[in-house]
Amino acid sequence: MAITSGSFAQHVISLATALMMTMVIRGPEAQIASAAQLLKQFILIFLLPIVWMTLQIFPISTSSLANPIWSATSIALNQPSLPGRISVDPGATLQSLFQYLVDVSLLVSTVIIARDRRTAETILFVLCAVTTLMSVEFLLSRLDSFAGIIPQTGAATSLFPAAAALAILANGALVARALERHLHQQNIHNLASPQLWVGVFSGLLGIAVAFAALAALGQHKLVAVTGCGLMVLVFIATVRRLGFRFWPSALLFLVLAAIASAMALPHSLSGGLGLLGFVSLRPEVVAPAKHLLSDAPTWGNGLGTFELTSIAYQEFGGALADPPSTAVLMAIEAGRLASAILAAFAGQFFLVSFRGAVQRGRDSFFAAAAAAGVVVVLCESLLDSSLSNPTLQAIVAVMVGVGLAQSAGRTSGTSRSAAYRAP
Repeated sequence: MAITSGSFAQHVISLATALMMTMVIRGPEAQIASAAQLLKQFILIFLLPIVWMTLQIFPISTSSLANPIWSATSIALNQPSLPGRISVDPGATLQSLFQYLVDVSLLVSTVIIARDRRTAETILFVLCAVTTLMSVEFLLSRLDSFAGIIPQTGAATSLFPAAAALAILANGALVARALERHLHQQNIHNLASPQLWVGVFSGLLGIAVAFAALAALGQHKLVAVTGCGLMVLVFIATVRRLGFRFWPSALLFLVLAAIASAMALPHSLSGGLGLLGFVSLRPEVVAPAKHLLSDAPTWGNGLGTFELTSIAYQEFGGALADPPSTAVLMAIEAGRLASAILAAFAGQFFLVSFRGAVQRGRDSFFAAAAAAGVVVVLCESLLDSSLSNPTLQAIVAVMVGVGLAQSAGRTSGTSRSAAYRAP
C-alpha cells in the first residue's frame, strides 16, 4: 500500500492499523505490560497534538486566540454571535486529527508486536523491501519504457526523496544486523558464512539503489543529510565497540553534531535566514508560502488548512502552491511554538533510541536505525514537504516503533512491572 500511495492506500493502511490494534489488545499480557512500561514516557508527546488539534477545532470565546478570519467573516455576514475558532477549516483539521490517531496507533501497535525479536526482524525486512522498491519504481519511471508509471508531482510533494533516505537507513541496519550476527558466532573468523554475505550484499545493494534515486531526484542536500544518518549508525557501532556508556556517548555525539552543523549551516541556507532558507526552490515558487508564513497567527491556521489558506495568496488563475517544506507547513498550520515543541519531542525520541542502541546487545541496530531515522526526518523536514505525505508518516511510525520496541530487552519492562506488583 505504501508503494501504491494515494487516498485508497491511506484508507487501507488505516483499516490495517485498526486490525493490528485489535489483535494487539488480545496479545500476551506480559508483552503489553512491557510495551506500556516503555511507552509511558511518551504520553505527553502523544497527547499534546490531540489536545492542540481539538483546541483548534472547537469554538473558543477568547478572541485573541481565534483566527482573525472569523471576526472578519462575522462583520461581513453581520452575525456578531458567529463563534471563532483557531482553525479556518475545522473539517480539514478534524481529518488531520484522525490521520494523527492512525499514525500513533500504528506506532504503539508496532512497539507491542515488535518486542519479539523475530517479529522485529521481519518488520525490518519489510521496511527494506518497501522503501527500496519505491526507489526502484522511481528509477524505472526515468526510462522511456516505463514513463508514466508514477504521477508527475512536484519535487516538494513527492514521497520518493524521503522513501529513498529511509531505504538507505533501513538497509544500513540490515548490514549492521548481518555483521552483529556474525560477530556473535563462535567462529567469527569464518568469513565464508552465507548469511553474512547475503545480508551485507543485499543491504549494500539497497543502499546503492536508494542513493541512485536521490541522485536522479537532484536532492543533493538530502544526500548529505542521509550521509549524516549513516554516520549516526557508524558512530553508535563505534562507541559500542569502545565500551562507552550512554551519557559520554551522547555528549560526544552532541559535540560532533554541533561542529558538523556549524560547518554545514552556511552552505545550507540558500534562501536566507529562517525556515525558508533551507528550501532549494525558485523565489517565485516560495513567495506565496513566504507571505502566508509571515501572516500566520501565533496559534496557526489549523492543521490541514494549507490548501485552503494558500488560495488567497495565489495570483488570479494561478495554480495552487505546494508547501515548500514540512517545517514551513507545520509553522503555518500549527504555529511556530507548536513546531518548536514537536522538534523537542523528536529529540526525546532520538535520545531514547540512542540510549537503547548504546546499551543493547546484538540487537542494537534496530534502535540505531530509529535514532538515525529521527535525525534524517528532522533535517529533511526543513528541505521539502515529502514527510507531510501520510504514506511516509506510516513508514516513519513503523521504523520508530521497531526501534523503540528493541531499545530495551524484553525482560526489562516486565521485570520492573513485576517488581512494582511484588509485596
